[in-house]
Amino acid sequence: MIGAIVHKEFVSTLRDGRLLILGCSLLVIFVGFLLSSTLQTQQLRAEKLSVGITAKQQWDTQSVKNPHAAAHYGIYVFKPDTAVAALDPGLRPFIGQSLWLEPHKRNFERFNPSADETLAHRFGQMTTSFVLYALLPLLIVALTFNSISQERERGTLRMLHSLGLNTQALVFGKLLGLLAAFSLVLSPALLLAFLLLQDSFNLSADEAVRLGLLLLSFLLYYAIFAALAIAASAYFKTSRVTLFFLLAFWLGSVFIGPRLGAVIAQSWSSNPSAEVFWSAIKQDIELGINDDGNHEQRNKAFEAQLLAQYHVNSKDELPVGFVSLNRQFNDHYSSRVHALHFDRLRDNFLRQQHLTLIGSSLGPSLAMRSLSMTLAGMDLGHQRHFEDAAEEYRHYFINLTEDWDRERSHGTERNAKGEAADWRSVKDFSYSPPDSRFALQQAQLDLVVLTAWLLLALLLLSLSAKRLTP
Repeated sequence: MIGAIVHKEFVSTLRDGRLLILGCSLLVIFVGFLLSSTLQTQQLRAEKLSVGITAKQQWDTQSVKNPHAAAHYGIYVFKPDTAVAALDPGLRPFIGQSLWLEPHKRNFERFNPSADETLAHRFGQMTTSFVLYALLPLLIVALTFNSISQERERGTLRMLHSLGLNTQALVFGKLLGLLAAFSLVLSPALLLAFLLLQDSFNLSADEAVRLGLLLLSFLLYYAIFAALAIAASAYFKTSRVTLFFLLAFWLGSVFIGPRLGAVIAQSWSSNPSAEVFWSAIKQDIELGINDDGNHEQRNKAFEAQLLAQYHVNSKDELPVGFVSLNRQFNDHYSSRVHALHFDRLRDNFLRQQHLTLIGSSLGPSLAMRSLSMTLAGMDLGHQRHFEDAAEEYRHYFINLTEDWDRERSHGTERNAKGEAADWRSVKDFSYSPPDSRFALQQAQLDLVVLTAWLLLALLLLSLSAKRLTP
């Protein structure tokens, strides 16, 4: 019986003019945004690669100078974007595009794209992911708001009821038939997206897995809207009331929920200002943490330990450069303090992200947006992974220049020199992004929220079938 209902619903949905008109319209919008986003992602990847090569060449061709002075020249590094970022740029517009690595200090990313945009453009910003998480659910609402109520209004539901039709089979058959028709209409766009990304970026195996997981997640997301829409159509007496309710739910899920979650997160777990953040780091470096003593006390203790280690009476008698050793000691302590404060800040970012999911009480869209960003590698977790790798590289090349300074000077001398061969010996920054398993671990809470919404939608659909009357 349910097979006949699925077939009937599948055929009638395909014949429905609404699916053809709205589906083709959204297909054109989707393709337009995808082409634009793919081109932008290609340009960004090319620019990052070009600027990264130029920055390394400038480092390699420095003149003869003190190694520490060369380190202050710094090196720029860039986070590579996955091909899936063409579907969802995530946090890219709001995070700096480059990271400057220099001695003594850990930096935030620079050159935030959204800072150069007008206020009107920020509010009017639309992406390929917006079509997927916001507009396609609206298409589902338009297709299903009268799936049951229309049959009630036409009297066919009374006829089916008199024949002893199982209402559970009716509502779930309609759900499966609708999803099958919807997937068939959506498949050309998905195939085009895959072919375009493959041609433009030559997808790696992991990127293909990420793309597949993203597709599966969106299908589950659409199933939630379809199940809720059919349940509402079965519950409410008229199509007009059903449409009003579903539009209110769509607005709450897509627009109100994310803003409500952001307000809650900022109110309950606000971030320190830049001035407060850097002042706290400066204070901890000067006064010390964990009862380590202040800056002067730590330096005196280090000097005494160094003189005892080399069995000399003064800094000038040291066989290695004291200035470099002392600088390394202070930089190591500074790195500890920076890591402590950066981790606190980033942990708070993660706490805010979890708090925003309170907005998911109004609908699953917020969790889907977060999951989409994570699978695209454009979320806080992937950004943190890159920053930690960049910080490790910063320690590498700063320590290398300090080694040259220490080994080529004695006592308190500052006459160590480095040449072009030294600068060229610094290996390039090589970053390997984490795989899709890392993305799934980061998205665990989002997956829990989506699963909860799917179970709730199916439960409401089952309950609406039990209460379904002509």
